[in-house]
Amino acid sequence: MPSLGVLVLGKYVASGIGSIAGPMLAPWKARREAEAKRIAAQGEADALAILAAAQAESLPRIAAAQGEVRGQLTESGVITTAEIAMSKADIEQRVLFQDEKRQRNISAIAAQAADELEDTAVTDHEPDHDWAAHFFNLAQDVSSEEMQKLWAKVLAGEVERPGGTSILTLGVLKDLDRPTALLFRKLCSASISIGGTDSSFADVRVPSLGENAASNSLRPYGLNFDALNVLNEHRLIIADYNSYYDYRLCLGVALPDNTSIVRIPFRFQGRFWLLEPTGERSKDGEFRVSGVSLTRSGRELARVVDIEPMPDYTQAIIKFFEKQGLRMVEVPSGNPQARPL
Repeated sequence: MPSLGVLVLGKYVASGIGSIAGPMLAPWKARREAEAKRIAAQGEADALAILAAAQAESLPRIAAAQGEVRGQLTESGVITTAEIAMSKADIEQRVLFQDEKRQRNISAIAAQAADELEDTAVTDHEPDHDWAAHFFNLAQDVSSEEMQKLWAKVLAGEVERPGGTSILTLGVLKDLDRPTALLFRKLCSASISIGGTDSSFADVRVPSLGENAASNSLRPYGLNFDALNVLNEHRLIIADYNSYYDYRLCLGVALPDNTSIVRIPFRFQGRFWLLEPTGERSKDGEFRVSGVSLTRSGRELARVVDIEPMPDYTQAIIKFFEKQGLRMVEVPSGNPQARPL
């Protein structure tokens, strides 16, 4: 039986594209259920019925619009009827090709989202219907397997954490081509992040290691000035390449009763870390970390991007913190930690 996550995913697909939600998930179900043949056959029949209904509705509109244009052009003497005529078979073939391609794209994305959700804890809820409609309207034209994987992760993430990806971010994702997506993956792999809510981090940035990223301090790690400009143009990072955020919580902040210190780990390379002073250091002062900060859309997408190993940058950031009199200490989770003062 499908998991709750997959069942909730079905609601999103149904909300976004209507009654063909079943056929969209049929390939995924077929791999996991003994009745694969029956499901596939029913899915194909439903899909063909939907296509036929869509064509029956759209063809008269296309023909009427074509007739209007033909009349206008003929009256003005610009072109003859023979020159603009398009056969009904041509129109049907074009509509059928486009619809079949879009259905394959949505099916692939839905199936991959189902794989992501199979063993994920999800609460039952109704989808945001505007969000679902917007998502599938954009996702239907995504044909690249690599980009489909990213869209599937966004869909699965929304099922798991409703409200985690805004409609604004879907527009940013729509404009993301493969080279920029790979560049963004590198940026996320070098980033540190802290706090926030279930749907977003409070801060995500790539530390510029004590220098200025606008002056190419990150060039050795594949993030030169030109690369940052591309990411900025795609609304993934802010225009100030050397902004800062206060990371004092990673060192520890004393509670009002002065009995203990609370520390919030930051995330780097998929693991959680605290900053442990190696000498005398005040834990009450500001600790600025400057670098390339992600926008809201960048922060939302960072949650679903696969991280690639960056050993050179990892060593560089360890040395950077050491120069600040701090040691990176790995901890098992991102939960706040307290210790006696």
